[in-house]
Amino acid sequence: MSFRSNAVAMLTGTVMAQALPLLASPLLARLYSPEAFGLQTLFMGLAASLAVLATCRMDLAVVLPEDDSEALALVGLVALSTLAVCALTWAAVPLASALAGRALPLQWLAMLPLMVLATAVFQLATGLASRKRAFRGVAMASVANQAVYVGSALAMGFAGAWSQGLVLAKLAGQAVAALLLGRASLGEIVAAVRGWSLRASLSAARKYRQFLVFNTPYSLVGSVARDAPVYTFSALAAVGLAGFFGLARAVLLAPTLLASNAFSQVFYREAVALKGTSRLQDLTATLLRFGLLATAPLFAFCAVWGDNLFVTLFGESWRTAGVFAMALAPAAWMSVQTGWPERLFEVNMRQDASFVVQLGSDAVTALAFAGTYLLTHDGVQAVIVFAACNVLYHHVYLAAIFRISGFSAGVLGRNLLAGWLLFGACCLVLGAIRLQSGVTGAAGWVPALVLAGGLAAVIGWSLARRGLRSALAGEA
Repeated sequence: MSFRSNAVAMLTGTVMAQALPLLASPLLARLYSPEAFGLQTLFMGLAASLAVLATCRMDLAVVLPEDDSEALALVGLVALSTLAVCALTWAAVPLASALAGRALPLQWLAMLPLMVLATAVFQLATGLASRKRAFRGVAMASVANQAVYVGSALAMGFAGAWSQGLVLAKLAGQAVAALLLGRASLGEIVAAVRGWSLRASLSAARKYRQFLVFNTPYSLVGSVARDAPVYTFSALAAVGLAGFFGLARAVLLAPTLLASNAFSQVFYREAVALKGTSRLQDLTATLLRFGLLATAPLFAFCAVWGDNLFVTLFGESWRTAGVFAMALAPAAWMSVQTGWPERLFEVNMRQDASFVVQLGSDAVTALAFAGTYLLTHDGVQAVIVFAACNVLYHHVYLAAIFRISGFSAGVLGRNLLAGWLLFGACCLVLGAIRLQSGVTGAAGWVPALVLAGGLAAVIGWSLARRGLRSALAGEA
């Protein structure tokens, strides 16, 4: 299948997968407390960090070998390391529960090893599917993940919202996705484990040691830094603020996950094939321009109308989450642009550059956020600082991607300038509408959203008609 066909398949599945929890979130926000959302966000952050240790991000390396035996050696290594991390996590549950006391009950912690296992299996199966360009299976598993999560969360909510219901629902969804996608790769995984050879695995690990040396630590640090607000709020007994942050981030990062899940693996596979050609720069620049310009109006809308939007959708008790969303909107917009081209670091075997950028940025971001909150005890100010640090990080990250890939810095600069000019203009227009109308609630934000959505659709259609279509057609 061509890049365009694979991207369409992934995009369709990802849109469905992201739409399900977003459509259900207004109802879930009325069934569950902010503390329940905070607990879910904390659980997912810890599980993501442990999954990095389980796979050592060697699931990404599985895509690269031309020799299937080499790929299976990596699969066996990941499978065994995953089992080891899950076993250690399970053994640590009673001790962690005793140390945490009532703050982290045993039932909540006991789900962590299972979530880590399900996440690692899904990532490993995704790598194997990417080798075969079997992206439709990945898309279907992602849809099943969110469908099971939403269905389980709603069922438990109507039965009597359990504080850990959202956590259990997340586990159920991830487990189903891992089973569905893992079933297609079960034969390869079993064969890799049965025929596991220490010599072959060590040889493959040495060849792709960049993933262990660089991807593992920066993915781990990145996961911790990304959830720094959640950990800080939770540690200071402000789990409700963690819930507000979690919901705001979930809504705003839906487009980022959409772009990353839809294009990341497909782009990764095509970038490997196009490495060293001018077509790779053309494809990257075209997709970046499309992402910047087509999404700017909608994120500008969130930056201006986020508080009114959240109050209408989730209730007055979630207004703080809407204010968080306003602060996070520029950073979320930029994160859309880095969610898929980051794979170029792996393609060029230059994870060291990504490691330096991300490690430095994550350290500054986490310290700046924690320091601001400890000094001011103001969650909004701390989130604004967090968002500003992230905006700067995404610019530096894109510059590093273009540099290590040998792409033109001028192309990147022109695209970023055009994107920010459009974002700023949209904020000015939408802000003027809010000030002049003086209308709050749905009567104010619905017309503004229609305007922003219409502008985004026109820009997206125009870019797709001109540059995007020709770029994707060139990959057929």
